[in-house]
Amino acid sequence: MKTNRLFASAVMFAAGAALLVLAGCGSSSKNAEEQTTATTATTATGGGTLRVNVSTTDVQSIDPAIDYENTGWAILDATCLKLVNYPDKTGLPGTIVTPEAATALPAVSSDGKTYTFTIRKGFKFNTGEEVTAQTFAHVIDRDLAPALQSPAVTFLSDVVGADAVVNKKATHASGVTVNGDKLTVELTRVAPDFVARMAMNFFCAVPLKLPATPQETHMASAGPYYIASRTPNRLIVVKSNPNYAGTRPHHVDQMSITTNTNQNQSLLQIKSGQADYDLGPLPPAAISGLAQQYGVNKSQFFVHPANTIYYAALNMRRLDLDTRKAINYAIDRPGLARQAGALAGTPTNQILPPTLRGYKKLDLYPVNGPEVAKAKQLMHGRELTVNLYTTNDTIGEQQGQVFVNDLARIGISVKVKAMPFALLNRATGDPNEPYDIVVNGWFADYPDPVDFINTLLDGNNIHSQNNVNVPLMNVPKFNTAMREAAKLSGPPRYEAYGKLDSDIMREQAPWASMYNGNIREFISPRVGCYLYQPAFGVMDLAAACLE
Repeated sequence: MKTNRLFASAVMFAAGAALLVLAGCGSSSKNAEEQTTATTATTATGGGTLRVNVSTTDVQSIDPAIDYENTGWAILDATCLKLVNYPDKTGLPGTIVTPEAATALPAVSSDGKTYTFTIRKGFKFNTGEEVTAQTFAHVIDRDLAPALQSPAVTFLSDVVGADAVVNKKATHASGVTVNGDKLTVELTRVAPDFVARMAMNFFCAVPLKLPATPQETHMASAGPYYIASRTPNRLIVVKSNPNYAGTRPHHVDQMSITTNTNQNQSLLQIKSGQADYDLGPLPPAAISGLAQQYGVNKSQFFVHPANTIYYAALNMRRLDLDTRKAINYAIDRPGLARQAGALAGTPTNQILPPTLRGYKKLDLYPVNGPEVAKAKQLMHGRELTVNLYTTNDTIGEQQGQVFVNDLARIGISVKVKAMPFALLNRATGDPNEPYDIVVNGWFADYPDPVDFINTLLDGNNIHSQNNVNVPLMNVPKFNTAMREAAKLSGPPRYEAYGKLDSDIMREQAPWASMYNGNIREFISPRVGCYLYQPAFGVMDLAAACLE
């Protein structure tokens, strides 16, 4: 999903290697190796209101079919009930997909194309409505409904009958059937990542009568919490689901989530205990001070390596190949990372992050500083004026200025348009928007290379709204290669994606990749049960408690 400047993503999936993720709850200063597998504990009576800020932006949506950015997903993770989910655990256990509404992982047909889930009894929405197999069939049909323009369509394209719904020839995907407590999903092809996809928030249980229109004031849920109310651009109130009978933690009575807060004021509020946490960006200039004052991974300030990429998408409909390559040679990647503050991440020139299987280190464009002469050579003496879109937080605006300075040296004049994160996503989700460069980031929906390469660069995934193929790359050769790679499993899958990473960046340069990021989080002294959930790359709001 798209990220703001605080976020990054999950690390390795179940088949992957162990990763370094850290958690604590007023814990002692364990070393990195010890904290890799640490779990948190605190003495808490439960109850109270967790006060969360979202600095510099509002959430995109509270509707799970629509929201596709990290702040909203962090909230929805606390409210969602899904067929499968990631556990409220840190470290490698938190990256392994496990059954939630389903009694077990699905039974898979011998040809690998049909998945059957058995739905567990006892789950209810906060309204009292029961969760059944039909609930999840409705979720899929609603996600596919043309009126919603849901980004989930990308992740359902291989469901039999999905195209008919998207193209308004049917209202139900024929490959999704219900028989009692059994939900069966038939695919058009083998898809090793299908179960992981079902752990995405797009597939949250929603009431059977919920129409295919965006829900923006409240949202019934069957998870530990539900969204009781939302005042756009101001406040979201999340309350404990009185009917929840699952095993996920749910300590506080409610969460008061204030959006569009000032990041500097928010930091002061968290330090004093007037607020507990900020889902928006930490002020970059404050990072070093937080590390010095509180230590790293000790009690209140935490840093987690993550599976993420910050990049500049280059609109392939407006910028030719030589210009896109020139931008890749001209930008100062270390300088861009520095604008995000201390411990921000490591410069990169490729698509896949090093924490992901399929990654092979590439030497395509300079990661230690610009090569201006090479960039000028590719510009052939031309001068251009381009539109660069970025966020209006401190980091986004400073990074925009780095682009202004770097590209001026090769004859490209940059006009910067800065806006709140949610508005940036809305604007760049429209292929007709006149942007040339978009500075953004990507948080893995699920940790597999398909979610970086196919999701972000397959031309078949370009949509008229909520589009995430921001460079608008649509190259038949690579569209086919991506689809073929997605069918593979094991080492051949990762070999194919490593090659795609190299070939796409060398031959098409749809991005100017900037750096792979770390997660940096700061909590108030009131917060107990701090748990970093690696599959969502954020503090687990459902697990949080107050001391």
